[in-house]
Amino acid sequence: MRSALVAIVVALVLPAAAAAAPVTLTGRAALPAKTFAAGPPSGAHIAPPFGTGTQVPFPSQPVQGFSAFLPAGHGDLLAMPDNGYGALENSADFDLRIYRIHPDYGSGRVQVRSFVELRDPHHRLPFSIVNEFTRSRVLTGADLDVESLQRDPRDGSFWIGDEFGPFLLHVATDGTVLHAPYSLPGIRAPQSPYSEESTPQRLMNALDARGRARGATTAPVVSPDANLIADGDPATVADGRDGSDGQRPASSEIFDVAKLHAAGYKVVPYTVDAPARMDQLIKLGVDGLISDRSDLLYQRIAADRPDAILPDGRVDPAKFDFEGHRGSRDLRPENTLPAMEAGLDNLINTIETDNGITKDGVPVLDHEPYVSSVRCRRADGASYGVQDEQLVEDLTLAQLQARYTCDNVFRGPQQSNDRALSPIAVAFAAQEHLRDPYVMPSTQELFDFVGFYERWYATGPGKDDPHAAARAANAAHVRFNIETKINPRTDRDDHGDVYARRTIGPVPFADTVSGVIERNGMAGRSDVQSFDFRTLERVQDTHPELPIVTLWGDTAKGPGVDEDGTNLQPGPGQSNSPWLGGLIWPYRETALSTPFRAQASGGFEGMARRRNELLPMLEKPLTGGPQDRTTIYSFDTRTRRWTDAHWTYVYDPQGVSIGDFQLSGHDTGLTLERDNGQGATAKFKTIESFRLGRGDGHVVDKAPLVDELDIADPAGLSLRTPTNQPGDLSIGNPFGLPFNTIEDLLVSRGGRELTVGVDNNYPFSVGRHVGTGAPDDDEIVTLRLRR
Repeated sequence: MRSALVAIVVALVLPAAAAAAPVTLTGRAALPAKTFAAGPPSGAHIAPPFGTGTQVPFPSQPVQGFSAFLPAGHGDLLAMPDNGYGALENSADFDLRIYRIHPDYGSGRVQVRSFVELRDPHHRLPFSIVNEFTRSRVLTGADLDVESLQRDPRDGSFWIGDEFGPFLLHVATDGTVLHAPYSLPGIRAPQSPYSEESTPQRLMNALDARGRARGATTAPVVSPDANLIADGDPATVADGRDGSDGQRPASSEIFDVAKLHAAGYKVVPYTVDAPARMDQLIKLGVDGLISDRSDLLYQRIAADRPDAILPDGRVDPAKFDFEGHRGSRDLRPENTLPAMEAGLDNLINTIETDNGITKDGVPVLDHEPYVSSVRCRRADGASYGVQDEQLVEDLTLAQLQARYTCDNVFRGPQQSNDRALSPIAVAFAAQEHLRDPYVMPSTQELFDFVGFYERWYATGPGKDDPHAAARAANAAHVRFNIETKINPRTDRDDHGDVYARRTIGPVPFADTVSGVIERNGMAGRSDVQSFDFRTLERVQDTHPELPIVTLWGDTAKGPGVDEDGTNLQPGPGQSNSPWLGGLIWPYRETALSTPFRAQASGGFEGMARRRNELLPMLEKPLTGGPQDRTTIYSFDTRTRRWTDAHWTYVYDPQGVSIGDFQLSGHDTGLTLERDNGQGATAKFKTIESFRLGRGDGHVVDKAPLVDELDIADPAGLSLRTPTNQPGDLSIGNPFGLPFNTIEDLLVSRGGRELTVGVDNNYPFSVGRHVGTGAPDDDEIVTLRLRR
């Protein structure tokens, strides 16, 4: 969790157990909430409203959310914020730092002196991060949720407790990550980068940051297999992920629409043809759908999203992306001009199609690297089977169009190749001297055909059709979602060819496709999509103005199977997928194989140190266990191994979590325990004292030591702080800390001095300034315990 800085220095000798003792305020300083340090803009993904009148994004990095303190000498503190804005999804632009600050209790002000940034330039983290493609690889709040901090007495390096793993992270004094993080054995949180469930946001963050660094102004779109959407429906399982493909079973609840939206990404699943499934996904909030049945999808959009239907019947692309898969392949043979005509007749606002590259460097509409014998036949009537198939890259455009007619019908009774149903494609073929409307068209011919279609209904033979105006207007603005059909696998297909050698390489492939888009002035109406992220990265490098769409799938790969594994599976002899442009996907590592035992935001909030032993403590109970307790663990920094020692900590009946944990002696400790209230609803904010029992049991002699909501202020010190505002709560005598999250505890001088911090959760929390509704400041107070 995060922390509005409240530091408490207490002179005391700790009793083994006692009722909450009276305390006196001896000093208070505050850092205004609107305090910023140098760095990139931040807060772009904070979702309003949050009730504090704060405007986002921020111009630079806010200095807020302190979750751990260390003494830095000369009255300074090292103060570490947490992940920023409370969630992986909204904190990709919050840089993780350790600030050096100086509280002046005389003036009531806090000075920010300097900071170090956490970074991973040596690629020690075995997962992808937001700044994956930069040299410095600064870490952000979407990579880790850092909450607790200790210093190694041998070299001054930092040990950091994280909640996303949960992990222990070891970094140098300059913030450089020294090792891979140390996971708690058997305990994994829902945000773990080692699970597929949290990985889509992480990889999208990396691609988004990469593109924006090169001038892109739009975020990539997420386009997963619809069966990989996290919909809570056990019947929607991606092919083979139930273990039927011989690999280990894995959950298919991977792509969470709400979380991806919170991170700033649109979600457009493929390929959805059943009306009931269309309804299910539209109601789940997807931004669009890709379908073979444009006729059926239009009906479901009209029924489920009537707000997306324009007065003339078109689907508003700003409200829903209505995509015709390979034109509309269940109505006409795929990736042909008649299939495009069928989709346009049904008012699709995006044409989804595939591109291959011919021998003479022409992009053509084709899904397979070969001229498919399932989809195409020989124009001269000669037999044509699988054994006769030729690679598209071995033929020129002229050869393709002269030799093959791709009008085979095999996808059910609704699919037809009757030329009478495609009058515009027939007329266009005649104008362009194409041998047949079902020849394999080039991408250039697709662009030309859409213009021809528009004119047909605007001023040509179709101008009197009752649907003419809507069809012409739709064609004038229809978008093109063009896929680069390329495969990086190094094994061989059923023809005996190496997958990666069946087409030209990713760089010329991407350049050829983006080039034809640019030459036609279609950059404003086109996306480039792919399962192979190498081509998407090349588009970012050379044409950052072109939006990219990331395709995701996990289908069977094997002899006789008409699939190539898609892009989540590792290649043969590889530990990671070769499709993802260097990004890391933890293949089939899901909650099904490794259940999430740590709660979200329930990781290492507190961490004490005893010589060379770290004692990290989970903030919240383990999932499935008793909910009135949590656990303290033991890690040896010399061997860098977890030990068998552990202790169970039982909450007060009013407590729900701990904010920090430190030792006051060899086996005596203090915690910050709290409820979830703030302002007038804050009822339980305490410092608890206890003693560690044996290393396989409970803490003992636990008792409240300080009631942080009832602090004597006879001198009126709390009334003098410069950040005070009219209507502030718990100012004066008695003084209190009515904040939601009190999360920092520092113990020194054998337990005679303490430092405690409270996360201000900027810009969300209003615990102090209830009169004005302003966001909480970073406060620091000193207290004296009266025994």
